[in-house]
Amino acid sequence: MSIQSIMGTGLSALFANQQALKAVSTNVANVNTVGYSRLDVNFVSRQATGGLSGVSVEVTRVANTYLAAAEMRGAADVSAADILAQFMDRAQGLLGDPSDSSSVFATLDPVFSSFGALAVDPASALRQSSALSDLKTLLTQLDTTAQEIAALRDESHARIISGIEEANSLMSGIARLNTSIQRATIGGVSATEAETEQQRMLDRLSEILDIRVQPRQLGGVEVRTSDGMLLVDIDAATLGLSSISNGEAYAGVVMMPPRSTTEAAIDSHLTGGELKGLLRARDKELVNLQLAFGEFAAGAAEALNAAHNTGTSVPAPTSLTGRNTGLLATDQLNFTGVTNVAIVDAQGMVVRNLRIDFGAQQILDDQANVTTFANSIGDLQTALDSAMGGDGQVSFANGQLSIEASVPGNGIAIREDTATPSSRAGRGFSHTFGLNDLVTQSSPLSYATGLSGTDLHGFTAGQTATFAMRDTDGTILRRIEFTVGAGATVATLRADLDAALQGYAQTALSADGRLTLVPTGANVARVDVLQDATARGDTNMSMSQLFGFGESLPLQRARSLDIRDAIDSNPALLATALADLSGAAAGQRVLSPGDGRGALAVEAASTASRRFADAGGLTGQVTSISDYAARLAGHAGVRAEALEASKLAAQSVRDEVRARRMGEEGVNLDEELVKMTTYQQAYAAASRMIQAARDLYDITLNMV
Repeated sequence: MSIQSIMGTGLSALFANQQALKAVSTNVANVNTVGYSRLDVNFVSRQATGGLSGVSVEVTRVANTYLAAAEMRGAADVSAADILAQFMDRAQGLLGDPSDSSSVFATLDPVFSSFGALAVDPASALRQSSALSDLKTLLTQLDTTAQEIAALRDESHARIISGIEEANSLMSGIARLNTSIQRATIGGVSATEAETEQQRMLDRLSEILDIRVQPRQLGGVEVRTSDGMLLVDIDAATLGLSSISNGEAYAGVVMMPPRSTTEAAIDSHLTGGELKGLLRARDKELVNLQLAFGEFAAGAAEALNAAHNTGTSVPAPTSLTGRNTGLLATDQLNFTGVTNVAIVDAQGMVVRNLRIDFGAQQILDDQANVTTFANSIGDLQTALDSAMGGDGQVSFANGQLSIEASVPGNGIAIREDTATPSSRAGRGFSHTFGLNDLVTQSSPLSYATGLSGTDLHGFTAGQTATFAMRDTDGTILRRIEFTVGAGATVATLRADLDAALQGYAQTALSADGRLTLVPTGANVARVDVLQDATARGDTNMSMSQLFGFGESLPLQRARSLDIRDAIDSNPALLATALADLSGAAAGQRVLSPGDGRGALAVEAASTASRRFADAGGLTGQVTSISDYAARLAGHAGVRAEALEASKLAAQSVRDEVRARRMGEEGVNLDEELVKMTTYQQAYAAASRMIQAARDLYDITLNMV
């Protein structure tokens, strides 16, 4: 062996051990770096070709692709579960425990208690104001809680935007590193640092999106969603919000694949990750809670209104104007039973007492005069106005019924027949039209319209609405444009809807006039309404408002509830009394200032059973307001616990996979220190070999 060969071999050993020491020092420096994969050193003997001999070194990154993929799947599951658990825990905290005095449910009982106290002294201005104050507190708390739940949805949407921006940045970085790694591979240069940085990006991206990673032939990786949509190769996809909202409250997430300018919806392609958790929180979990809370708020308001409509203030109000019911003068009455409408003077004496018998379709006054009417709301209004004579007027327009006394000082009193009270869709005459409502809202609180299949639907042919089919996660599967057909009845409207939604949903009309859209498609969980340009006659009430289609309107039922303006400004208009109108003749006293039976009726509404419809995760049931509140709070708590348990289960799986991965890819200080000692000794030996070769050169030169 020549001296030159000895020198070359020593230099190769020196360089190889220097590279090995660098790899070991890098490992030691990153011992606490999360997600770091250690560098492994392999020494390879060089063939003595072309005068070259000695040793070379290959530094490779230790990576177990199977465990890495398993951890990325686990990271996506944990991130999604953690997001859902966080939001539902906070949402459940907004509702609180019904037994907690600070919860929204705790403001319900004082309202009914105040009306019970008012019944003892119904003329007391202090007790009247106290009852309204407690009611105002309840309505304010309902509105505040509804706003806070809506704020959680807004927060989840904002975090979706942030997640999209971070995912785009990571995907762009992974694509750039793909190019760098490919160049290094072609040039025969180590790309371990770029691969380590890329893996760190992939680990973070897997927490935002559920991804599948495959190695590329020339180096780098190809990233896809778990169901195969390409996200990254040499170029990166771009995530964003849909530019076409179609009336959606929150835009969906879309993707433009690499080298494409066409948007593709990605919501339904995600099965895990922070984005999926945020989308499920925004479009499913919080929506379900809002719907159930809205049903509770509407039920509480309806219970108060039902009771308040049975009573009368003392003295009786000079006029009663109902809410916009969405009903038309041509609608069939569909009432049963008997009710009394009377005009009384300031002392509570009967001026005119009218007994309306819906079964016989006639009005009998206190003078035994009979006025008949046909079976429509307009016919009843005309007949009742005629029966009032000169003592009062009755009008019906824009969906509102109004009854007014003509003589100053006189008032209007309404009382259901005790034996056979009137009823339309489960509500009495006054309650149906909202003539003496205590709580008001701009939209209907109940969707029991009382309409039948033979009623005219009242919408104009050609008017349109846009429906959206949503899956169990709230993702829109399909949008369907609906146009009102030429048919005039509710039955033909149903047929048109069934035809438009065929394969996805169908209509159902209950006995009380609730028209619902029932999902029938395999993946359709609920039907939403994105846009509704329909209007029912002169009421201007849309199809969605009338029947409660979709999500946006039912979500708002807990918002902007308020005390009726007339009562709020004059607490003496509280219906604390019951008018004894059955069989009362002219001149007979039917109202007295000390009568508290009307206030007691409002107090009793707390325990009275009423029907609650399916809402969110709660199935329809017949129960009291207080019991429904307890079930709603319990349901929210159970859902929060279930999501927390899912998070813990996903976390345990991820921790196990991570431990195994770190055991194989992680840095062991003891092993690295042993390697460092070995490489240091080898480096020193190579140095001595070079020194020996140098000495031989010197001796040889001196011999010349």
